[in-house]
Amino acid sequence: MLFLIVRRRNLGVAIPTDQLRKLQPLSGDIHITECRDDSPGRSTISAWVFKSGPGKDEIPRLLDVKITGMAQGGMNLSGIEEVDGAYYAQSWWCRPE
Repeated sequence: MLFLIVRRRNLGVAIPTDQLRKLQPLSGDIHITECRDDSPGRSTISAWVFKSGPGKDEIPRLLDVKITGMAQGGMNLSGIEEVDGAYYAQSWWCRPE
């Protein structure tokens, strides 16, 4: 199922609502699974945007992901992401395409 995904934080800092409305959502298929991740060196429930064909992730994967809200219009996924070796809080607002 394809979703329109909006990242709600930048390096852990919440993006103001007026700016969120202007962001172009990323279209993709979200996969969520428990897997071993070498970065934290442990098993984690991870979410990533699947695009056809191999390559680098479009956006950093969410680690320790949880569904923190869900309704008819979509869902909010929250977790942490790794950017340049540092970890930051991140949330994705995901709605059906």
